Amino acid sequence: MPTENYLGFDIGGTKITAVLASSEGRVKKRLEVKTRKFRGVAELIDQIQVTGKQFDHFDEVGVIFPAPISNSGISLTAPNLIGWDEVNIRKRLKQIFHREVFIENDATAQAISVKLFDKGKKYRNYVYLVVGTGIGGGIFFNNEVYRGGNGYAGELGHTVVLANGPLCGCGRRGCIESLASGRSLARRAIENSKEVRNSPFLSSIPLERISAEDIFSGRKLGDHFCTFLVDETVYYLSVAIANYVNEFDPEAIFLGGGMMKNDPAFVSELKDAVDNELGKYYRDVPIMRVADRTVELAPIALPIYETMKRKKN
Repeated sequence: MPTENYLGFDIGGTKITAVLASSEGRVKKRLEVKTRKFRGVAELIDQIQVTGKQFDHFDEVGVIFPAPISNSGISLTAPNLIGWDEVNIRKRLKQIFHREVFIENDATAQAISVKLFDKGKKYRNYVYLVVGTGIGGGIFFNNEVYRGGNGYAGELGHTVVLANGPLCGCGRRGCIESLASGRSLARRAIENSKEVRNSPFLSSIPLERISAEDIFSGRKLGDHFCTFLVDETVYYLSVAIANYVNEFDPEAIFLGGGMMKNDPAFVSELKDAVDNELGKYYRDVPIMRVADRTVELAPIALPIYETMKRKKN
C-alpha cells in the first residue's frame, strides 16, 4: 500500500510555511513566503492557492491558523490578520484544493503533533502550552484532543492569573498571555524605562527594540533587572500551570514556542516553581519541552490524526 502524503500550511501573521510530508512525518518539500496580512481575506486565500500549486501528489490538506477555529472550520477572529472575523476558511480551501481540508488553531494542532510525533505517544491525558509572542494551548483527554462544544477549547493563554492586571488582547485583564508571553515580557521591560537605563545590558538597546530574547541574554550575563523580569515570568507561568494541573490532572505538561528556546534552564526552573505552587496538592507532573520538528509537522498532524480516527471507527 503506497504511503499517503499530506500538504500542510502554517498560516502566521508574518509568514506562511507549506510542507509536503508523508504519514510517517518525513518532510519531502518545504516553502516559506511572507504573509500578505494587510490585504484582506481574498488576497490571503489567493496566496495559499498559489503556494499550494507548487506541490503535487498529496491526499489531504491540513491548515493551522492563528485564531480560534470552530468545529465547522470558521475563524472566530484573527487579531494579527485583517478581515478574518467569522470566515469559513475550511469551505473556501476545499473548493480550491478539491480535497478534504482540516483546519485548527496553531496551539491545538501542535498538541496533536505532540501525540503523533513526540513524547505525547506515552500519555492519554496531557496539556500542551505554547509560549511565544502570545500564549496558546491544547488539551488531550482520554487519548483524544479536547475541542469543547464549539471547537474553541484550549485557549489557555486567557486564564486570568492576576485580577485587574494588564489588559490582554482578548479584552480581559490579567491573562497569562498579558503577563508571561514574549510580547508581554518585552512590554514589562519597556514600561520600566528607569530600570532599563540602569541595566548594564538593556541600556545599550533602543527602548522600542527590546525583545524577550534580549532579556534572556541579559540574564545569562548576570543583569539583575533582566533576571528579575525572567523570574517574574517563571512565577506567573507557574501559577497558570498549577491551575491547569488542578483543573485537568494531566499526566504531563508539554511546552513549545520561542520562549522555550531562550535558556535551557528555563524549563527546569519552571518545573520547580510549579511544584512549589501546587502546595498541598503537589503531584509529580513531568514538564517537557517539545522538539522543533514537532511544531514543523503540526499542519500535517491534523489530517493524519483525523485519518487515524476514521480508521479506528
